[in-house]
Amino acid sequence: MIRACLTSEAVPPEERFDWWFGLKSASPIATTLHSDFTDDFPVAVDHVDLGAATLTTMSYPSAEVRRTARHIRRGDPGSLQVSLTLQGLSGFEQAGRNVQFGAGNFILYESSSPFEGWMRRGDESGAPTRSIVATLPMHLLPFPADRLSDVVSRPLSGREGFGSLLAHFMCQVVDDAGQFGDTTAAADRLTHTLVDLVGHLAAQHLDNERELPPESRTRTLLLQVQSHIRRHLRDPGLNPDSIAAAHHISTRYLHRLFQDQGLTVSSWIRQLRLERCRRALANPTLAAVPVGAIAARWGFAQPAVFTRAFRAAYGLTPSEVRARTLLSDGSALAVNNSAPMVKDVG
Repeated sequence: MIRACLTSEAVPPEERFDWWFGLKSASPIATTLHSDFTDDFPVAVDHVDLGAATLTTMSYPSAEVRRTARHIRRGDPGSLQVSLTLQGLSGFEQAGRNVQFGAGNFILYESSSPFEGWMRRGDESGAPTRSIVATLPMHLLPFPADRLSDVVSRPLSGREGFGSLLAHFMCQVVDDAGQFGDTTAAADRLTHTLVDLVGHLAAQHLDNERELPPESRTRTLLLQVQSHIRRHLRDPGLNPDSIAAAHHISTRYLHRLFQDQGLTVSSWIRQLRLERCRRALANPTLAAVPVGAIAARWGFAQPAVFTRAFRAAYGLTPSEVRARTLLSDGSALAVNNSAPMVKDVG
């Protein structure tokens, strides 16, 4: 995968709008741009190219974009775009539907039909608008193509259900794509996950989740399970039985979900907890908190069991991690680089 960060900092303020206008006009999904801030239009972009799909965060002042039939005739990649407003107010029009919505909502739209959209600052503080956009080819549509018109230009919540999972996933990939690996296979897995979550977000609105491929439903269920585990990581009673019951599946099926990824449920929970403990022990502001209290806070009821597991994972005891942190004047401790990092599976 390829990551690129772009800002207008080196561009003179009076030239920033034209600079951004030129980039937007030359992109595969060309648009025209209008703004009341042409005298100074600061822009910040963070772009992750996964090959088949892309994820892009954008920050800039209030603006309006328009894609016309003329733009489409000049070139159309046949893409679906999934935009999440992170900050500010948004409006969009496509397929005869005109909507307005605030931060925390998704909008889906296609490149093959004209559209108009706008983003405005939410208040007088001068804070820029911010959004994150996923772009994927139409041929990867995870729901029936004839239902596309039912979901475009409709605000879909990014705060609950599959929308919450999709929002978290998109932000996590852009914030730290490297944690997933820098290979074509990793990029393909991220694309599959993105497509699955977009499909479930649409299906949640269309009420046709059964039409999604079985493998898509399986991968998304795994993501839901992982999210549940993270939320309840402090609970010492978190175990395969309680997790399975919370998702209305059998414990046997839960184990199979993780086995398909070469993991076990218990080992994944333990890795997450150990990593949270390692971070806490390497935090100078928590130096007065007993090691046992930190272990208990993250679900380790038996100190001896925690110490053995910690040393096996990082090559140091919890006390050694803390001591080395204090000796380094509060700088973060790098421990045993060979230890496995905790990543999402799926």
